[in-house]
Amino acid sequence: MNHAERYESLITKLSSMRWRGGELDCSYQAALYLMSSHPVLAEKVERYFSPDGIDFGGLMRKEEFDYDWMKLTADAARNLFSWNSKCAATPFEISRMPAPAIQALYTSFFIANGDYAVSVRENEDGKKVFVMDDSAGRERKKSASSLTGCWRT
Repeated sequence: MNHAERYESLITKLSSMRWRGGELDCSYQAALYLMSSHPVLAEKVERYFSPDGIDFGGLMRKEEFDYDWMKLTADAARNLFSWNSKCAATPFEISRMPAPAIQALYTSFFIANGDYAVSVRENEDGKKVFVMDDSAGRERKKSASSLTGCWRT
């Protein structure tokens, strides 16, 4: 499975088991985008799905991670999901992560704040790919720019 397939699978599984059902909000989407960025992380997070959501506390306490960057990724996903958890990742540690992990981390920031809406579709080759709708982020940027003049395009 590729990243988009793992993300779609996790979103579908968690949506179907939650008490409240329906769409998962930006916090869920950002956390699952990040955790689906690697097969091992996707497998770990799925074990902590429940009708109440995701037990990131349990995941962080009980799971072993093969690499430091995997633990940092899971910790960042927990922070994006819960908003008030402390995140151990420093800019220096982030800079030492593999490039795909850094890219997933930064993309998850835009998902979490609602600038990117994530969906998955099949491309012309039948492969699942991400579609990032950044219209909300562009609109927010345009509004902020007209108010403060601090954004550059």
